[in-house]
Amino acid sequence: MTERADELMERLREQLRQQPELAAQLPSTEGEIVREALAGFNVYDIAQSQRMSEEAVWRVLRSAAQMSSGQPPVQKVETGGMGSDTDPGVTGGYGETAFGSLGNEPPTPLPEEPPAED
Repeated sequence: MTERADELMERLREQLRQQPELAAQLPSTEGEIVREALAGFNVYDIAQSQRMSEEAVWRVLRSAAQMSSGQPPVQKVETGGMGSDTDPGVTGGYGETAFGSLGNEPPTPLPEEPPAED
């Protein structure tokens, strides 16, 4: 781990030590992450043991540290990717479904051909 990551981890551990019983109040995976951090494991080792990304471990530790210091936990906000149109918003989306054509509409009727002239 880099020096900056080591410093951040130590700050998070200090915050977590303010309320050591917090790990028992968290769901099993999050509680285990906090216990491993307090036991001195680094983020990489925790991520490997929990089979998750290092970013996910950092997120859990930051959230738990905030909770232990009396602040509300971190809320992750997810947004759609480029070209994602899963929320029609205020003005609606596309077509009657607000998500575009379903592809099951009947074919557009064509006008009848004019009668053949003799």
